Parts: sequence; C-alpha cells; structure tokens
Amino acid sequence: MFNKKNFVFLTIVILILLILSLVGIDFLSFLNHHNLFIKDFVQKNPQHSKIYFFIIYIIMTALSLPVASLLGLLSGMIFNFFDALILVSFASTIGALLSFLLSRYLFQDYFKNKYINQYNIINNGFIKNGVMYLFALRMCMFFPYFLVNTLTGLTTIKNWLFYIVSQIGMLPGTIIIILIGSKIDRIINSSLTIDTEIILLFTLIGLLPIISKMFFTKYILK
Repeated sequence: MFNKKNFVFLTIVILILLILSLVGIDFLSFLNHHNLFIKDFVQKNPQHSKIYFFIIYIIMTALSLPVASLLGLLSGMIFNFFDALILVSFASTIGALLSFLLSRYLFQDYFKNKYINQYNIINNGFIKNGVMYLFALRMCMFFPYFLVNTLTGLTTIKNWLFYIVSQIGMLPGTIIIILIGSKIDRIINSSLTIDTEIILLFTLIGLLPIISKMFFTKYILK
C-alpha cells in the first residue's frame, strides 16, 4: 500500500511544509489557496490521504514547528469529524511524545540552558504538584506547545504518563479546533456567513484557557 511513489509524494509534501514554516510564509493562506486541490485529493485517495496527514502531523509536531493548530483546522475542513478527531488526537500526542523524547535523550543540556527560566517554572511545578501540573498546562495553554513538550522532557515524568495526560489534556482544544475547521469549510464553499455557531466556537477556544485556569490556578501559579 505504501510504495515508492507514495513515499516520494509524502517526502515532497513534508519538504514544502517545512519550507513554508521556516521561511515564514502565511501557511493559512497557502492552505486556503490550495483547498480545492487538497479536498479533491482526499476524495480520490481517502485512505492514503489519512496516512499522509497522520505522518505529516506527527513530523511537524515532533519538530516543534508552529503549524499544529492550522493542521487541526485543515483536518476539520477535509475529513469528517470523527476521522479528524482520531487523526489529530493521536498524531498530536505522538508528535508531542517524540518531541519530549528528543529533548530527554538528545538535547537535554541545550534546552535546559536555552529556556532556563521556563524550565525552572515547569520543573518547580512538577516538584510541587506532580502530574496534575502537566494536565493543567495542556488545558490552560499558557506555555507554547513545543515548550511544554521539550521542557517536560527534562523532568522525571514517565514517558507513558506524559503521553496519556497529554492526550486527555489536549482533547477539548482539539475538538473545538476541528469543529471550527469544519465550519470554516462550509462558509468558504457556500453562501453561508459567519453565524452564532462559529462565533460560539471561537468564544470557546478563547474561554478554554480562562475557564481551565479557574480550576487549575494552584498548579500554574504556585
């Protein structure tokens, strides 16, 4: 199923996304302009497209490139809700785990020195509150995604525990992002205008860190 042609195609797509991310091109604009092509490819290659998306998402998040939310929106635009939820939830968590492992076993000294202040905050949080601190960070999103992954890798949390807590903690935000992507797709491809549903979704994504902070303040601010 995954032959040489598929491998070459996937490699080209990944290189394009890497270039877009590194040179600072508007990634959202790129997706918007190529939306019809992407959807046509997905319709003609339903299984391969899911495999490609899954692998690309893992690689992008493992490399700590700032495209996770945009890929989450894209998943809502090109897949049905449940397919998108499964793909994004597992790919984002696996990518986070790979980033975590790279930090723990290969770049520990580099990240500890580069982000010493942030590391001290996270490490102290773990010392005082244990695994609930990671759950709070995932829910509240005060720290950038890649910093949570890399700096948590410098702590003593177990690999499997990091994975489980991350997947559960990121799930609410993942669901909202996918729903927003689905709604944006319907707006782009029809005469629909922005309605109360999408306003509510954007409100939820904005309120999620605030609401979660109310419950987890003691894990963030101690």
